Amino acid sequence: MAFTNIALVRKHILQYHLGTEIIENSPCHINGTDWIQLPHINILTDSEKVKAKEQFSPTKDEINLTGEEWANLSHSELIFDSVVVGSDSSLGKIYVENLDYSVDYDQGKIKRIASGDIPDETEVVVWYLFYKIYQKNLDYQMDYSGGKIKMIPSGAIEVGQWVLIDYKVEHGSLSDEIISNAILEANNQVLKFIDSSYHTSTEQSLVNAETYQAVSILCGIKAAEAVNLKIAGSDVKASFDAWQSLSDSYRKKAYLILSDYAKRSLHKPVAIKSNK
Repeated sequence: MAFTNIALVRKHILQYHLGTEIIENSPCHINGTDWIQLPHINILTDSEKVKAKEQFSPTKDEINLTGEEWANLSHSELIFDSVVVGSDSSLGKIYVENLDYSVDYDQGKIKRIASGDIPDETEVVVWYLFYKIYQKNLDYQMDYSGGKIKMIPSGAIEVGQWVLIDYKVEHGSLSDEIISNAILEANNQVLKFIDSSYHTSTEQSLVNAETYQAVSILCGIKAAEAVNLKIAGSDVKASFDAWQSLSDSYRKKAYLILSDYAKRSLHKPVAIKSNK
């Protein structure tokens, strides 16, 4: 019987290294109406944001900045590093981001920094670019488990267009079957390593060790996925190295604990010569 269980392994996955990874601005070429594979699978449902730059000239807002309160711009989803703030429309003075003001690009907000050069209760002029956000089931469809996207012909995305996609990868969404198989494999390895007198033990250290070994196996699976999922533009080697490093780390932690339970060697008795 296994020392660990699916709930324990899944809890460890979610609490530690294998929870959710945030991916931003992943480029995707919509070259037809077929499904397009993204660099990751197991995408968290409804976590995606599909966007594109469609502006040729910046939007201009005139806003008042008071204290260090956030002021809303006319649009959200601003394009990073596209914001310019001036004292007037003639750019009599150009202010510096992170010295004179801060920007919340996702929410479309700006605020003055008290130690900067923007006087309190001052009207400034803000120029910026923002993304067009496409709508699921109107402009595109998603296959979350498979990590795929495809355009809807009647939507706003054009064939041949490049879009950028933000999403979250849910590594904790590994199926119960995959985790169960990893536990079975880990249990076989643990039982072969430890002394048979511990096979029915309920010691917490053995539970921890087998959990770590199961997680190591799951990390190895993710490393193999990184190699097999050879998507243009993705850093396959970096992804493989990261997962493999985690796998090695967990395996070492497991066997460090298991070393206290290793099989006992049976040595042939050594005859002691009597001095009598």
